[in-house]
Amino acid sequence: MLKADIDSGATGDKVKAYDPGLSQLGTDDEAAGQSPSHERIALARKTESAPARVRRASRPHGPNAWVVPSYCAVIGGVGVVLGLSLWLV
Repeated sequence: MLKADIDSGATGDKVKAYDPGLSQLGTDDEAAGQSPSHERIALARKTESAPARVRRASRPHGPNAWVVPSYCAVIGGVGVVLGLSLWLV
């Protein structure tokens, strides 16, 4: 469940995308004969979960998706104005 939380972006570590890991989380513990208890799993999910503010900030095309196109338009506009002014002079 924790790996699914990480893949869904609920922990704020990365954007929502499938991450093909070679082994599931906790596989090493189980192989060593130390399976995690239900309390430890619940604690891990609770401590790894990011607040809603962090999850919103990790979205690649969130509410501020206009910033990069606007920046490119301003830089392009400055370049056009400079180019035209140099051409006319």
